[in-house]
Amino acid sequence: MSSRWEESEFVFCDLQAAAGYIRRHNPAAACAFLEAAYDSFEFLARNPGIGRTRVDLGFPEIRSWRIKGFRRYLIFYREMPDRIQIWRVLHGARDLHRDL
Repeated sequence: MSSRWEESEFVFCDLQAAAGYIRRHNPAAACAFLEAAYDSFEFLARNPGIGRTRVDLGFPEIRSWRIKGFRRYLIFYREMPDRIQIWRVLHGARDLHRDL
């Protein structure tokens, strides 16, 4: 599989909300968060199938992976034939049953 991913319509807003929250406390960390998120997307695209399957949330086709350096933030993604789809990026303390 090539290093390809696509983002769902939720990802931009998820990233902006998380970076905005982080920015209030540490502006430099907000930039690092966005860089780490996109590095993680690239890593997942090169290594599809890693991470935890999320049958517990009612989505057996979805996997989750923590953002390096920001381990409380989870990337939810699914494998597709020629790429992965980044579905959501959410803080792990959120009500994931409701927000996914």
